[in-house]
Amino acid sequence: LVEKFSGDSVTLQLVNVNGVEAREVSVQAGAYGEHQIVSANVGGKNVNVNGPVLTVRLAPGAGDRIELRVKRYANEPTLRQPWGRE
Repeated sequence: LVEKFSGDSVTLQLVNVNGVEAREVSVQAGAYGEHQIVSANVGGKNVNVNGPVLTVRLAPGAGDRIELRVKRYANEPTLRQPWGRE
């Protein structure tokens, strides 16, 4: 769920509704990866990302709010899937 966004940030709520198995989700900045995720703040901890994709692992039944700092239109748009990139 996208909670809010501005010119340089996006706030998300991610929840794993599976109560038994952990899940990984790839969050891409922009429909075509054209934006750069500079950093992510999760639970008060700041993590440098410096890429168009952030992969998050969620424990069973867990969730968290993630605030992404983004640099818009920093990357060449691509049709490649986020999980297929190096």
